[in-house]
This record gives sequence, structure tokens and C-alpha cells, in this order.
Amino acid sequence: MFALTIDRRDSRGRAAELHMGRQRTALQEELPRPVLDWEISAGDELQALYDDAAAIVRAVLALADAGHWHVGVGIGAVDDPLPSSVREATGEAFVAARDAVNAAKERGRPVVAGNEWARRAGSVVDLVCAVRARRSEAGAQATELADRGLTQQEIAEGLGITQSSVSRRLSAALWHEEHTVHETLEALFRLADEHSPSGHAPDAAAPSAQDATSSKDAHPLKDVSSPEDVASNGDTTSGGDA
Repeated sequence: MFALTIDRRDSRGRAAELHMGRQRTALQEELPRPVLDWEISAGDELQALYDDAAAIVRAVLALADAGHWHVGVGIGAVDDPLPSSVREATGEAFVAARDAVNAAKERGRPVVAGNEWARRAGSVVDLVCAVRARRSEAGAQATELADRGLTQQEIAEGLGITQSSVSRRLSAALWHEEHTVHETLEALFRLADEHSPSGHAPDAAAPSAQDATSSKDAHPLKDVSSPEDVASNGDTTSGGDA
């Protein structure tokens, strides 16, 4: 399973602004639904438990985009029976999440901890977050709407620009390429979960460098329009509108 622990950045200097109860409510409303819902675990820290690779990927990337949190993901076993509150849950996933969020405070980016598959998933998270962080404001606006499943025509109408400008922004922001990587990232999260002691493949060997990147036959878990669907709705001319 996937334990997600987040710690507010610069919280000591802005304690009055935190309102952690409001932060928790916002996470509950805006992020994919976890198995055990968001709760305040300690002071300025929040925690949730996920069991779906696509959902944890979306949650991690959304938190990274927000820029307000140190983000740590722990992948591993969770002790049975599963309690009703994440604060009562225990297991190696939570130990790994603690290590991950502490490392995230040092590195300034999301960290994934667990087995070898988890570490390789973390490397891909680094890549995806780096691509997203380097987008211009205009590019980020377009990609955020594309992430919601809007077509290029709908994005153009929403932003008050031409459809060809939307196409150029998505191209310069590497939106299509990033979404192709999501398929591999979700596969790596699933493999990390399956290869944990409580997973579906406990006897599997740790991956080699070649094995960890060979998921060509995997299919993405999608709840929005695919990059191909969005691309087919507008001009694919590339340029510098990012």
C-alpha cells in the first residue's frame, strides 16, 4: 500500500496561517480519495493511505505542484486489520513514509521510499516534477486544464486564446511526453506494492536497471482524455508559447 505523509513548508514562521483543519478539508476535496482519509498526524503534518497506483501518482504530483508541502511516500505492508483512522494504522509503509518525508525536507522535492522498485519509482517522480516545475505560467495554465480532460478547443475558449496557441503551449510544456511517462510511473508504483512482503509477488527478485524501465506492455489508468484525444482536437504546430 501507499502511505502518504506531508509536512507544511516553513511552518514555524507562519503558524497562524496554517489552520491545519482547513488544509485537511482542502486535501479531502481536491485530491483522489484514499483508503484511509487525510488526518492531522502531528502538528503541521498530514497523512493518508492509498491502495491505487494511479491515485497516489495524481496526489503526489498535485501536492508537488502546489509547492506548500514536503511530500513523502512509503510503499510497503500495512498491518491487519486495517483501522478506521490512518492515525491508528501501522506497518512498513508508514515507517518508509516517515523516512521519505524527512528526506524530502532535505532534498526539497517529493521522495518515495521502500524497496528497489519504490526507489526507481522515485527517480521517475523526480523527472516528472522537474518537467512540471520548469513550465511557464502560460504553459502551466494550459496543462492544468488538459490534465482535467478538456479538449484544446475548450482550453482555448477558457483562456481566451486560439486553439493553435493552446497546441503550442502544450507542446513547449512537454505535456504529451509527461503523460506518456505517467504510464511507466504508475506501473513502477504497482510493482513496488506487489513486491513488498504483503504484495502479490513476495518472492520476486529485485529489479535490475533494465527490468525497472521495461514496462512497454503496460496500459495507463486513465480517468481523463488521453494525450492523443486532446491533440486531435487542435493544431499541432509547435512554437514558443509555453
